[in-house]
Amino acid sequence: MSSKSKSKSKGSFEVKMQHDEETLVALSHMQYDLFCTRNRTARSVLSVVLITFALLYGHDSWWSLLIIAYACYLLTSTYAQANRTAHKICDQLKAANLPFPASRYIFEADRMRIISLPDQEELEPLMYGNVLQLGEDMKAYYLFRDAYGGYRIPKSELGDREEEFRLYVQERTGKKFIRRLTPLRRLLYWIQSRKK
Repeated sequence: MSSKSKSKSKGSFEVKMQHDEETLVALSHMQYDLFCTRNRTARSVLSVVLITFALLYGHDSWWSLLIIAYACYLLTSTYAQANRTAHKICDQLKAANLPFPASRYIFEADRMRIISLPDQEELEPLMYGNVLQLGEDMKAYYLFRDAYGGYRIPKSELGDREEEFRLYVQERTGKKFIRRLTPLRRLLYWIQSRKK
């Protein structure tokens, strides 16, 4: 993945983003985390109920193992649909011999300008008031126009202005970045932050 950022004047940002398979999967996962919370919650609750039932009423029965296995599947296959969607897009790009999307994002006072690369075509800007949701993982920030389309901003490309960027976007959108991390990712994020 090649992504590059340069800071303009104090208080504005410019980021160049070259997608690859990994970044499209990450974007799809964040989209699921932010917009499919009912599905995620239902899967988790059902898994806990099934495991509890199997342990209480069938601890020495063969069918309790099947129930526990199914409950574990529900917990571990959370991103199955998100992965299928992202890989389908990647496969279509490869089959058509097309490059992965690349863009330049320019963060101005009232909007984020989106310029498609390499043709330099300017797309419809994202007004900060129209941002539906903000997300964050260990490697990037995400801005979603709606439940179907979002933009990925790599943290590594913001350099020492990462916290400034976070506050800049939150102030203009009136929203907070939602951090969606599994317990393992939370531990890795904590370890990584301790090294800085």
